[in-house]
Amino acid sequence: MHPKPPIGIEYSKSRICLGLERYGEFSSWAKAEDLIEAVAAIGVGFDIELDGGPCDIVLRNTESIFRPASADSVSTFDTPVIFFDSYDVTHLAPPIVRAVARPEVKAFLRSSSFRNPASYFRRSQGGSYYNHVFSSSMNGLSPDVTPRDIEEGDLDTAIKKIVVRNPVMPFLSDQHLEFIKGAYSPLKERYADVLFNDWGVMQKQVDVVDTQTFGLNIRPISSLFPVTDSGPSVSTSAIPSQGLQYLLYLAALGTTKVLISPWGQSGFSQIDFAALMCGTVVVKPECSNIRTWVDIYDPFQGYMQYCSPCLSDLRDIVMYILNNLEEYTEVTEDARKLVWEHYGTVGRGVGSWIHDFRLLCENILSGNTRDIGDFKGPLPASR
Repeated sequence: MHPKPPIGIEYSKSRICLGLERYGEFSSWAKAEDLIEAVAAIGVGFDIELDGGPCDIVLRNTESIFRPASADSVSTFDTPVIFFDSYDVTHLAPPIVRAVARPEVKAFLRSSSFRNPASYFRRSQGGSYYNHVFSSSMNGLSPDVTPRDIEEGDLDTAIKKIVVRNPVMPFLSDQHLEFIKGAYSPLKERYADVLFNDWGVMQKQVDVVDTQTFGLNIRPISSLFPVTDSGPSVSTSAIPSQGLQYLLYLAALGTTKVLISPWGQSGFSQIDFAALMCGTVVVKPECSNIRTWVDIYDPFQGYMQYCSPCLSDLRDIVMYILNNLEEYTEVTEDARKLVWEHYGTVGRGVGSWIHDFRLLCENILSGNTRDIGDFKGPLPASR
């Protein structure tokens, strides 16, 4: 359960009833649970109707677009709708675009957006814009800009409704925060050189990184944890989420100078936030076009150290960082302070998230949805 927010976040206005639409019983419900759990953690300001039911605002998971609705789900939309994304992918599939473009949908809650909206018009490969960019750069080709098979104007309409508020929030407990503080050491005092995040990335990226490891003291992060057998032909890394293994994961970040973090299905990974919080230098293929709630990928801040999309200069960049750590001390500390400002106090991150979410709901119910895609707090009054 997410912790309570800090004292000071209170709502004197009427409560808002949120209805979560259910869908196929075989679907994963994890992200919907995270979102509702975060909302319920406040304890004031919202009522939750898990079966959709009569409510002020309907919350729909984008996975429901591809899954059959359950018998208990809302069948008509007589109330405003907020979509939230089920997947950390960068492209907008045509069925999602068509659904979000409908007039009853007032906002589209996503983990990230593009700084340049034209990127949404690029055809993605394998479900990821960044995987397509990687494949194109490896072959010396430009990403395909063929328009998608959707009604003219629907994509523009859907993009304007995007609100960047990650439904799955990387909040840490008091114990984890204290552990990170206690284990923190300056870059030059760390004994491990390079950690390679090989979880959930394309095998081709892993292969390319393997060709760039000469002279580097590099460890794949999957090697730190045992492999579990899920069946006769299925093996998966035991990605830690709690207990001693999670502390080992945090300790590995806190004792490493550089983290190599390739693109996965999305341009970013939650490990990027954790690494910055631990004071680690993060090297990624160039993805400054991506924007997240806490904007760690802002190219003008330099929190991320970017290499080329095809990873061809990865080794040279990592070697330079390791030989010139003093040049990265200040920007690494700035990035660390930024992430700690939002996630370093139990309850602060979730409290701030719900506060903004409440304001978003209030604006939707008041009919004030102009420029909602740029939402960063109270919207100006409609003219």
